[in-house]
This record gives sequence, C-alpha cells and structure tokens, in this order.
Amino acid sequence: MEKKIALTHLVDLLEKKRKIAANLEDILSVDSKRTALNDHHSRRKPRPCGMTIHTGVGCSYLCAYCYIYDMGFTAVPKPYPLKPEEIVYALTQNPYIVPERTLAAYGSVTEPFLPETVHRAIEYMRDIWRWLNLPTQLSTKAILTDDIISGVLSGDPNASVLITVVTLSNRRLEPRAPDPLKRIESAGRALEKGLKVSLFIRPIIPGVTDREAEKILTASADKGIDSVVLGSLRVTESILWRLEKSGVAREEIEKRLAEPLKGSGQIEVRSSDLKDKIRRLAEEFGFKVFRAACEANIYSHGRYCAMCRIGPCNIDVKAKGLDEEDLRDLLEYLGIRYLGVEVDDKAVKIMLRKTGIDERIKYLVSTATYRKTIIIKA
Repeated sequence: MEKKIALTHLVDLLEKKRKIAANLEDILSVDSKRTALNDHHSRRKPRPCGMTIHTGVGCSYLCAYCYIYDMGFTAVPKPYPLKPEEIVYALTQNPYIVPERTLAAYGSVTEPFLPETVHRAIEYMRDIWRWLNLPTQLSTKAILTDDIISGVLSGDPNASVLITVVTLSNRRLEPRAPDPLKRIESAGRALEKGLKVSLFIRPIIPGVTDREAEKILTASADKGIDSVVLGSLRVTESILWRLEKSGVAREEIEKRLAEPLKGSGQIEVRSSDLKDKIRRLAEEFGFKVFRAACEANIYSHGRYCAMCRIGPCNIDVKAKGLDEEDLRDLLEYLGIRYLGVEVDDKAVKIMLRKTGIDERIKYLVSTATYRKTIIIKA
C-alpha cells in the first residue's frame, strides 16, 4: 500500500502552491497562461536577495552607476507586460519558489515608483502577497507619497523598503532622480505611517560616498531611520566612463577593480575598507547595520534565517520549529530517496547513496527550511 505523506507544515507550503496554480488556471485564459509560462519569472532562479520581480523595464533616472543600460534597457521606462494574475501564475510554475518563504525583491531593472511603473508595482506587490505571501522588499529613489505608502501597506504590512542614498552633493551622478534629502524626508513620513524603512547606501562610490557618509547618516537619523544596508559598486567600461564624466576620480575606482574591465561585463570594485568605515560610523549613530538586503527583509518580517554563509540572521527570533519528521515528509513529497536526515538551527543534512540531486530541489529545501542544505554521500 502506498504511504500517505503527512501534510506537515513544509509539505503544506508546496501543496498551497499547487492549489494556487490550479485556482489561477481556472481563472486565466489560455493566452494568459501561455504568456505567463513563456515569461522568465516562471523559471528563473532567485538571487541571494530573493526573487527579483520586474515591475517595469528601463529607467529615466539615468544614474551614472546603473548597470541596466549595459544590459540593453533604455531610459524610456515601460510597465512590465504581465497582468497581476499572470505574474502570480508564472511564479507558481517556478520550481524554485516556495510560498511564504521565498523573498521577493521588486524593481531590479527599473525604478518601481516611476510614473510609468508605480501602478503596476503596487498591483504586483499586492497580488503576490495576497496569493503567495512572499516577503516584500523594494529599493527606491522615488519620493514616498501618501498614495505609494498606502499602496505598499495595502499588500504586505511588513514590507522592507530601502531608500537609496549614495551622495547628497553630486547631482550629476543621479541627474533625473529626486533630491536625496527629499527622499530621506519622505522616508521619515513613511516610518510615521508604519512602513519599515531602511537606508540603502549602495553602491558605495569610492571618493564620494565614503566622504559623505556622515552627512547621509546624520540626515537619515534626524528623520527617524535607524537601520542601513551597505553595498558595493560594480562597473563596466561604460559605467566607469559615465562616473568619470560625472566628476568621480577614475583612479579611485581603477585601483580597486577586482579584475580588468571587460566591455559590458560587471566587475566588482573592492570596498571592504569603505564598508567598515561606514559601518563603524553607522553604529556610532545607533543604526542597525544589515550585511545584505535580504537580511533587512528577514528582520522586517520577524524571521530567522541560516540559508547562507552570513547567517544566521535575526538570532533574537527563535528558529521556526523543524524536526526530522518534517524534513522526511518533505523529501518523500519531492520523491527523494534518502538514507537519513539531520536537522539543527543552522543546517539540514541529507544522506544519500549518491550525491546527485537536482539543484532546484536542494534550493527548494533550503528555502522551505530557511537553513543551509548539506548533501552527504553515505
């Protein structure tokens, strides 16, 4: 007799995904389903910050350090073509996505709150949260108006909002973006209305951001912001050229390149010393310094996570209860033949006769458990 798999909380997450997909299949037209299945959101692997969800393509802000123009996107933004139900359906077909667990990062190749994209962004955030409960995070340089604030809160009330500020003085670096002090001011209002806002000092531009960090932190602290995410710069040949034309000392960046520039290939600009300097300043101001954007999202949603090497994150929150039986039920649901399992607060270990296991399955187990997955050949 076939063993009936218990609907423990991990299995229930995947059953929820299956049921949502079935419900949407009854709602959507054949053309809508085909459009969603052909979209990259239905198959793309999430990034470390989560599943990047494109609310539009292109951006009119023309920031000198932005990578999207090297990727072929233009300065003429357009809302993403999928309807809200179609983007949700696409995500239900993605083998990497786990409801309630996969982090959702909005924007990526656009500013989510441009006039051309803001309506679509709010729709996506609201519907993806309503159907799949993916923890919401967005980064923005826009002014957070009352309509935007209420729109975000109408979806995920614990959404993590990152306000990007990398310079207060050099407007040539962000020629069409709103004034950074006005961004910070609107972030303060958003905090008062219940949004969970962090400062986003990314990218750190050598010779610019590090010299202005104290002023940026002071202005942010004055408006009630008390957490910050720091991030490095990546450059291409054209980004470096644009930065130089905007008044940035080229040599400050060239001496920090991790490897030689290669056309449109993005090269890391080493900045650990600058991060440490800004981190120390931020801590003196009383800021909580997040090591990555995903950590801010984890804290905003009151989660505990030990999926990657920087974890565990938010250790003040007790790890969600997980025992070996939960994991065994999940593996059986996924059709994985295992010899044994071990579970603790930092990792799950799966013993197999051979090490071959689908990368998607390994990623899915990590996401479902919020722990690193270790495969052991027994």
